[in-house]
Amino acid sequence: MEFNNIQHRLSQLAARCNLMVTLVFGLLLTNVIMGSLAWYTSLHQKVEITPFFGSPGYVKSETAVDAHYLSLMSENFIYSRLNVTPETVMANHKRLLTFIDGKSYSEISAQLSKEALLIKSKKLSSHFEIADIRSDVRGLTTTITGTLKRFVGLRELKSKKLAYTLYYRYSMGRLTLTRFTHAEEKKHA
Repeated sequence: MEFNNIQHRLSQLAARCNLMVTLVFGLLLTNVIMGSLAWYTSLHQKVEITPFFGSPGYVKSETAVDAHYLSLMSENFIYSRLNVTPETVMANHKRLLTFIDGKSYSEISAQLSKEALLIKSKKLSSHFEIADIRSDVRGLTTTITGTLKRFVGLRELKSKKLAYTLYYRYSMGRLTLTRFTHAEEKKHA
């Protein structure tokens, strides 16, 4: 009789143990699913940002951006590089370098340093007037056309019609510039 009683208690204990293992496994599986869903939604959650003065907003997430965001950032980058004077060139280029991709940093940094030395030594200043901005969200590129006006002191040099193409990398909500190329279109006085 005592043996049956012990066997009955052991079977109850085994049943409770099996129930606990099933519950723990179920909770573990639920945590994995919830964690995966939280990770997925955090990467794909889109945020719309509306600038001041009623201009159209832009949408970005951890994995994608829209054309308006690329256009706004490209405008900032082109102005940082081209709207310079001997006094502001270093600060503008330093600001631009914070957005350069790590793989392209040394090449673009060297190029900007050469430009800054030339601007300072020749006392050049320039101003870029944007005529058109075309952004490609799939290729993460933006092409900007406009007129570059340059000055030596107060003397204006010939204006140049230029087209710039900016190449980007977008990862984990951060836009970085990988290349900044330009092609001369036509000159005008």
